[in-house]
Amino acid sequence: MSQIANLGLQLYTPEMGERKPIAQIEAIMGRGNHWSLRTPLMLKGRGITLREVLTKDKLLKSGWYMDGWFSYWVTDRAFDKLKEQYSISCEMLLD
Repeated sequence: MSQIANLGLQLYTPEMGERKPIAQIEAIMGRGNHWSLRTPLMLKGRGITLREVLTKDKLLKSGWYMDGWFSYWVTDRAFDKLKEQYSISCEMLLD
């Protein structure tokens, strides 16, 4: 059975052969001081804004596993607090 990664931010680079850690939340760095998060968890709090509930028709086939997940905008400050409570994966791509 696969185990969830440690609490906090888990960075990975697929181009370097690193595998995506199993985490409770998937993060993408957004514009300015915001993060885009996708998770099956219902998050609440200051600095956390629900964008939408993801459905297969809004996802690529490779992302169908996220059907029913929540998509959020989160401020840097709220993200720092979430890192203390959850495991979060973030893909880092080489340019």
